[in-house]
Amino acid sequence: MADELRVLESAIDGFFLRSGLTLEDQRDCYNLIRQLYPDRSISPASCQGYCSMTVFVGEDTVIQFRPYTYRLNLRVSEAARAVYDDFVPETKYITTLLRSGLLVYCMGRIAGVSFNDFRASSMFASKVLNLEQLCKDFASFLSRAWQKRDSKQMPLGQIGKSILSRLETLSANLPLRFQPRARHILRNLHHIEALPWVLTHGDIVASNIMVDTSTGNLTGFVDWAEAECLPFGICFYGLEEILGEMTPTGFHYNRDATELRQIFWTEMSNNIPELRQDTVLEAVKLSRDLGVLLWHGIAFDDGAIDRVVQEGRDIDEIRRLDAFLDLHEYSGLDRASKM
Repeated sequence: MADELRVLESAIDGFFLRSGLTLEDQRDCYNLIRQLYPDRSISPASCQGYCSMTVFVGEDTVIQFRPYTYRLNLRVSEAARAVYDDFVPETKYITTLLRSGLLVYCMGRIAGVSFNDFRASSMFASKVLNLEQLCKDFASFLSRAWQKRDSKQMPLGQIGKSILSRLETLSANLPLRFQPRARHILRNLHHIEALPWVLTHGDIVASNIMVDTSTGNLTGFVDWAEAECLPFGICFYGLEEILGEMTPTGFHYNRDATELRQIFWTEMSNNIPELRQDTVLEAVKLSRDLGVLLWHGIAFDDGAIDRVVQEGRDIDEIRRLDAFLDLHEYSGLDRASKM
């Protein structure tokens, strides 16, 4: 417990240091919460983001502090709620702290615990079968984007506006073993772009997936700050975070990963009959591979996402690329484009 507390304190201190803020600025944050909620308990969230400080207030409220550079787009938050309902926390702007300039947001707290915390707990080993339910729920969650797609799309975001240029850069600069896959996706990008463009969560990792530990049900997702409209399927890379986890020796899959993956795709096709068409399914799987490249082939450098990962420097991301991409499989779409 003491070690976990030190890690949490280090994450919070790191946020204030990166933001050029002081211990006094940190005190201002807690003082504001005490003023707003004088009779409620206050505790920092166990998983802190790189660009914010998050605090739990009581059982149902979350307060988040963010620099202006990393401000939330409340229009995106509202759109996400319209598509994904209670899987997205309701978000409101409260105020801006005068001394630090930090923007303060209030969010509803999603029930359950993060999948990251659940996986690290002693409960996880006895509840492996619940992964079946979680895979089904994840598929149902993703299906909502297809079912509720809207012709009135929001303006494209940072990734949506730069998919082609990023993919070209990846094709030229990834470690050699990944370049054929990147070029394969580049040749077939028109198939991906022809899919519905849907509001997509921007960072589906284990710490952002919330689950009910007693049932295995998905209860929602946190951290929608990077959400934007992207081709359907791009965020399917998040399934890998459910099927396995990073270890000191690389990314390792659960022994039931193959069966769980099939459960996921069966649920997807049940919810979206169009996926029973081979060409549509192929395009969605290509989109999934594109998502793997965009999220793990490009490094995150203090908020910047414009450098291709490198061997020896971005070890975990390289390991994820090795695990998530089948470098020997090419799709029927690619074969058809050559005929």
